[in-house]
Amino acid sequence: MAQVKPKRHGPAMDMTAMCDVAFLLLTFFIMTTTFKSQETVKVITPSSVSDLIVEEKNIGTISVTNEGKYYFGITEPVERRAFINVLNTKMNLGLTADQQNTFSKIAEVGVGKDGLKSYLNLNASDREKVKVPGIACDSLNTELVDWVKAYAESNPAGNLAIRGDVKTQYPAVKLLFDELGKAKIYKFRLVTKGE
Repeated sequence: MAQVKPKRHGPAMDMTAMCDVAFLLLTFFIMTTTFKSQETVKVITPSSVSDLIVEEKNIGTISVTNEGKYYFGITEPVERRAFINVLNTKMNLGLTADQQNTFSKIAEVGVGKDGLKSYLNLNASDREKVKVPGIACDSLNTELVDWVKAYAESNPAGNLAIRGDVKTQYPAVKLLFDELGKAKIYKFRLVTKGE
């Protein structure tokens, strides 16, 4: 005849239950956390006294480097996928599904339409080594403005943010503001570091 072990009560049972709950909570937090994408370009933003925090979702960001190069980035991979579909169609880029998938994994891009296909064909380590020219934004070529318009079309609820390096020269920022103004894009946020 088999013996039936009595149910355990007391501290040993409480510790087991607590461990189970702890691992369930840990699993929940790991599964629901959205990790921030690594930024492609290093930009040290100037400080300000504003306490408004820029959201991590529904945000397209123009980054202006200290050399005056323009990058465009989107925080959420799902938004990047929708954006590259619209950009591919509007600019007739001819990107393959694999190239679009690669784009959706990149936080910021500093390559215009002419070099985008070859840039996306590189593996991740080679992309980090490439010296990118930036996306054109001047009176002769306003491609960056076209990227912003494509972002607005792909995500109507999205917001635009501009972050410039603390060493960025004024003409590069003024040129960007002028070109956005000509396209009637007046609503955007400036990203700064809180004091």
